[in-house]
Amino acid sequence: MRVLKSHSLPFTLLLGALVTLASFATDMGLPVLASTASSLHVAPATAALTMSLFMAGFAFGPLVMGPISDRHGRRPLLLMGCATFSLFGVLGAFAASLPALLAWRFFMGVGAGTVQVLVIATVRDHFTGAEARVQQSYVSTTAGIAPIIAPTLGVWIATLGGWRAIYGALAGGGVVLFALVALYLRDATPRARSASLTARGTLANYLRVMRHPVSMGYAVVVALGFGCLFAYVSGSSLVLIGLMGVSQRAYGALFAATSIGLVGGALGNAWLNRRGVSHTKLIAIGLVVISAVALVLLGLAASALLTAPLLITLIVISHIGQSIMRANAMQGALEPMPEIAGVASAVLTGLQMIVGAASSAIAAALFDGHSAVAMTATMSICSVGALSVYFGVVRPAQNRKALPAVAGTGIVRETLANCGDDEHAAVGWARPPRILSRAVSGELSALAPAAHRGEPGPRRGAGGLVGDRAAREAAGAAHRSGR
Repeated sequence: MRVLKSHSLPFTLLLGALVTLASFATDMGLPVLASTASSLHVAPATAALTMSLFMAGFAFGPLVMGPISDRHGRRPLLLMGCATFSLFGVLGAFAASLPALLAWRFFMGVGAGTVQVLVIATVRDHFTGAEARVQQSYVSTTAGIAPIIAPTLGVWIATLGGWRAIYGALAGGGVVLFALVALYLRDATPRARSASLTARGTLANYLRVMRHPVSMGYAVVVALGFGCLFAYVSGSSLVLIGLMGVSQRAYGALFAATSIGLVGGALGNAWLNRRGVSHTKLIAIGLVVISAVALVLLGLAASALLTAPLLITLIVISHIGQSIMRANAMQGALEPMPEIAGVASAVLTGLQMIVGAASSAIAAALFDGHSAVAMTATMSICSVGALSVYFGVVRPAQNRKALPAVAGTGIVRETLANCGDDEHAAVGWARPPRILSRAVSGELSALAPAAHRGEPGPRRGAGGLVGDRAAREAAGAAHRSGR
């Protein structure tokens, strides 16, 4: 077996192809929901439940398979996920009723969700830090091709063989990916056999992730961002086709055009990470862009000024922000949990699917056929919520965790007291204030000569280094005068 190297292009392309299962399974069927409903003798709104059931399975699969993969490895469960997706895709192609199709769609979602969560965990297994964020971006770039071609491909396949042929094509894609994983992929390292698979141990691992403010906070940010994205995905056909009169073929082209933003944003994020741009800054920029676009869309929809070209242009900009935010925030959720990356990935994937399903259901249920307010309002609530969680929960938690690491010496503690709390909030401990950096450097240089001579160094009192109070007070005064 020829194993792909983790830093090779084929390795990245394979991970990206695995992630596309979900996109193809959802986006290929969007333009033919009406024909699916007609064939099964149900209303189009009822046929749209195939999307909701798929997402429910997508959320359920990772919750079970993530913890198992922490003990038994990613590769065996990747194979199981591809096989499950293919098997129930075949059954979906022969479904004689909507209840049967909904059941098969649920299990297709389980397979796709299993694959998705294990790809995320695999990236965490092979890469860390900025390198991991770059790799997540490259995987997203590859995966971003699916929404570009999936709706048009779905229309072409349905034209040749009807909507059932789409399920056959999906099953065939799962078989190809199964073979590629079996031939070319292996786990990064042997699994830790100490990873517990008991109900109590698994629950403890889930609670550990959910109680970690940084990991869980990032998971909520990603989930709400996905909710904003999926409110558009599920509502776009209703708005563009039903409200604005766009044809099915034109809808596929417009949907593909917006996905260019996802690819462009992912490539841009990888470029910026490689050049050392702070991931916290990138997340903030991405969230601001997403929120601003959603609020502008809501205003245009409420005032009846929203047109198809304007909607597509703004969604492309939003998708750029989505890609920049998403890769960095996903790695932020996984980074603190290396030994239980499968559980952390399961929480991340399951939560975003739950929020995505809820946002899509709300956007569709509130659509009145006269305006795009329901879709854009759902997008606005999700995006502003993500922005609020990031600045209200994640950043403060990161600041609290970073504070002990830089405030262990006396002079730093007094410098913090002189700076005041407003400095912490304004600057953030990802990049400490310049005066703090100087204080740390000054104290270390004071200790170094004494250590070189074998002396104990300056004596510490309750407030820090004795005899250096004048320097500390001068530093605090300089900071206050500069504010």
